[in-house]
Amino acid sequence: MDFLNKLGKKATETYQVTKEKASNLSEEIKIKSKIGDYKDKIKEKYNEIGKEVYNQIKDGNDVSKDSIISKCDEITIAKNEISKLEEQLLAIKKVRKCSECGTEIPIDSDFCSKCGKKQPKVEKVEIKEEPKDVKEAEVIEINNVENNEESNN
Repeated sequence: MDFLNKLGKKATETYQVTKEKASNLSEEIKIKSKIGDYKDKIKEKYNEIGKEVYNQIKDGNDVSKDSIISKCDEITIAKNEISKLEEQLLAIKKVRKCSECGTEIPIDSDFCSKCGKKQPKVEKVEIKEEPKDVKEAEVIEINNVENNEESNN
């Protein structure tokens, strides 16, 4: 019996670890997809700026700063969002960047494994999970179902 209990406990632990890894992998994929979307948006804005500057110069006009500033602001916003998403990605992977060379290292490392630089202490990082969609259902009491079915026949 003891063997079966140990086996059941080990199976449960393995399931939990696998479930967590799958969840983290799924979250990583979502974040990487969002980062890709923002990078595409940045490229699009760079192209728009380039086309506008080219067309203005081609037509012999001075380049209008106002129309370009709004596109630059959109690029800045997208870059800030990418930074936030990259921080979330590091937290999910339980790593951080070396303060010297930028290499990903385990979050609790005292030294970088690549450059050897002593790392500052890190406060606990918490990953805030958004609540899952909860669907509520209303239970309606149905009485005398058998009697209703019999009377319909």
